[in-house]
Amino acid sequence: MKIQLDINNLFKGGFNQFLWFLFFANAFAIFGRIPNRLFVDITSIGFLLFLISHYIFEIYKALVLKKIKTITVLMLPFLIMPIVSAAQAYNVFGQPIIFGLIAQRQLALSLCGHFVAIALIDKWVNRDNFEKYFIRSLHIMLLMFLFFYVFINPAQFVDTEFVTLSPNKGFRYEFPDSIVYGLLLYGLFKIWITKEKGWLLSALLSAFYILVYLMDRTQLIAIAGTIGVYVLLNFSFPRIIRTAILAGVGGVIAFGALGLLAPDFLDKNINLYVTAVETLTGEKVAESSTNVRFMESKIALDGFIKHPIMGVGFLSTKWNDGFRSLNKHFYPVDVGILGNLFVYGIIGTLVFYIPFFITWKYSRKIKSKNDALIVSSIYVLLFQFADYFTAASNQKFFGVVAVYFGIVYYYRYRKENIEEKL
Repeated sequence: MKIQLDINNLFKGGFNQFLWFLFFANAFAIFGRIPNRLFVDITSIGFLLFLISHYIFEIYKALVLKKIKTITVLMLPFLIMPIVSAAQAYNVFGQPIIFGLIAQRQLALSLCGHFVAIALIDKWVNRDNFEKYFIRSLHIMLLMFLFFYVFINPAQFVDTEFVTLSPNKGFRYEFPDSIVYGLLLYGLFKIWITKEKGWLLSALLSAFYILVYLMDRTQLIAIAGTIGVYVLLNFSFPRIIRTAILAGVGGVIAFGALGLLAPDFLDKNINLYVTAVETLTGEKVAESSTNVRFMESKIALDGFIKHPIMGVGFLSTKWNDGFRSLNKHFYPVDVGILGNLFVYGIIGTLVFYIPFFITWKYSRKIKSKNDALIVSSIYVLLFQFADYFTAASNQKFFGVVAVYFGIVYYYRYRKENIEEKL
């Protein structure tokens, strides 16, 4: 009887893990750019209908009980913004509103944060199980990303949205890479906070993916700054010195190993950062991708100056080739906050920063410094805040911010409830 019960619990746990993995996979849009458009459209629309139905149900409950949750109110601007942006694209470019709405259905993934918060608040899943399902899902996704890079040549998808081609980085899959930074931070905090050394492998695997396959200069600066902020705020001075020495020794060993095993890869990375320094110091840059950024920035700045409040609206690639109609190569996401200002204007861009402002406000009151989940959630959002200045990833993968914000909101809600009962 006991064996049968254990098997049932194992099956139930595995099924719940599968369902939560599907939730996070859709929330982070890891399937959003695969070549099978029919599969993508069916799954994404089905998932959005699920999220919207749940949101409407919560509003109905709030009307019946005459009490609405703050998280439900906070989601409203994200649902209104696509409508306003679609109307603006119609006014500026003449794009039919339906195209603007469909192109921005990704913003409805903000409701992922709403669902996560409600699921935890209403105890559909307890906190410990949620953390387990969440972190396991992140590991599964990281292994999937690695599998594609190691075993499947991205060049075969060159004519699809599944990969991008960079002159200095080669072919890259369009994965929501921010989740890997989240896993890296979680692994580091498990090591530093709870002293669980077994998480070193998870941190190293995440770092390997970031350094070898992403090679994103600005994101590396953002994650280094994020980790640096945590170290400065939480480590004693002697520990900071020890950590800096260990990091320095580890870096020397890593660079030495790369110099012996993969000298071409090391040279490519060094050239990336040399180019970045030349750009910052105003020297002439021959790197085509950097020059393209200058061109895109000029287009975005001109558009923002003409429409500073509401922006120009969001264009769909299904209508006149989208933003590429303004230039053969123009993607607002490439130019960070300037791209957001260009598309959504000052008002719309501020909406995207709502989760960051509220997280900053909540983090001053949440004192769970020994909980790796809430600490990593706060610092992932800090990383995303910094990253948004150079890469407007919210236009493609806003679900990442939404899920972590939902976790932060739940912790603040739980703290308030505990304080009320004392």
